[in-house]
Amino acid sequence: MQVWTSRELEKRIRRLLRSLDVQPPLSVPDLCTALARHRGRHIELRAFPLRADGPLGAWLETPKADVIVFQRETTAHHQDHIVLHELGHILADHPGPPGGAVWEALLPGLGADAIRRALLRCSYGTREEQEAELVATIVGEWAAILDHVTPAVQSDDLSVRRVQLALGDHAGWL
Repeated sequence: MQVWTSRELEKRIRRLLRSLDVQPPLSVPDLCTALARHRGRHIELRAFPLRADGPLGAWLETPKADVIVFQRETTAHHQDHIVLHELGHILADHPGPPGGAVWEALLPGLGADAIRRALLRCSYGTREEQEAELVATIVGEWAAILDHVTPAVQSDDLSVRRVQLALGDHAGWL
């Protein structure tokens, strides 16, 4: 597993976000779609009423897709942050964690190995959890900046957006 300094991780995430061509305002599902296309692997988002004393989200690697489970019983903003945190594990190249029967009941059809890998991470005490939280913060902060500085009218044409980027304000994902 690669160990990143905060600065290296931030630079890597910014480069990746630029390459994904995600347009403001940030839509976490759109970001997941763009990232899935970039990685060649489907990302499925599943909201569940998770127990308050357990993890608020989990990333499960399956043979066919990455499944991100997140707390259904919270605000949309908090759900976005939970999903961004789980994406942080993917973007920081963390190995998936180990798991148990509760997840098998919640997510029928997922293999026990995938579930086991997802359940190791329940606190921010590990380097992996800190990196995932840093990624979520980086994406969230830059999305907020980009949402405020990007002109309201954006073109659907990639060439026009590139010209706007070249000639416009360089805040945001840069």
